[in-house]
Amino acid sequence: MKSDSKTTEYDKIISFLFKKKYVTNENERELDFTKDEIVETAQQLNIVLRNPPDVVYTYRCRRALPADILSTGGWILVPKGKGRFSFCRTERSSFIEVQEGLAQIEILNAVPEIVEKYTSNDEQGLLSVIRYNRLIDIFTNIACFHLQSHIRTTIADEGQIEIDDLYAGIDDDGNEYILPVEAKSPDERDKLGWFQVANLVRYANQCFPKLKCRPIAAKPFERNLVCLM
Repeated sequence: MKSDSKTTEYDKIISFLFKKKYVTNENERELDFTKDEIVETAQQLNIVLRNPPDVVYTYRCRRALPADILSTGGWILVPKGKGRFSFCRTERSSFIEVQEGLAQIEILNAVPEIVEKYTSNDEQGLLSVIRYNRLIDIFTNIACFHLQSHIRTTIADEGQIEIDDLYAGIDDDGNEYILPVEAKSPDERDKLGWFQVANLVRYANQCFPKLKCRPIAAKPFERNLVCLM
């Protein structure tokens, strides 16, 4: 199935499901639904749906909800546990937009030549660039140390999440920090959502309650141009 047709079919599915929920609950701030309802909606529309969770993922990480949904107000999709989701009202965009006019800070590239030669140009390659160049230390002015990568865990009321990278840090005054990282690929469709940053904080509060949390988001614009937020 081509991506354009998939997007169109996903629009049809999510719009149909939203309208069914909204018509009798238009004053509610949350409209709950399940993975089974996504499957049922696809069947009602005669759409062959091979990966139901990808419908939700698309509108959480790749693109905004269809215009007919947003015409009723601001909405985002939020997980509510295994196989459960909700349309939630919001006053802001689902995605974080990088501020224009940011100044570039040049540093010496510490990535080994052989690593730079063979590393992939995606979020995994980005994490390598960040680690070799100690960009987290530079960005936060904290001495940071890598703990773990690709942590898959469950947080209360959200369900399963994945943390791309995790650092621990300590500042000059001895304060200790936990720094979860969300990394994105250069692809314009790979967007950073507010919910992802919120999940970094929830994860830190749940698993490292005694440490100060500094969530980090990373998005590359070019091979050697990285924006940290």
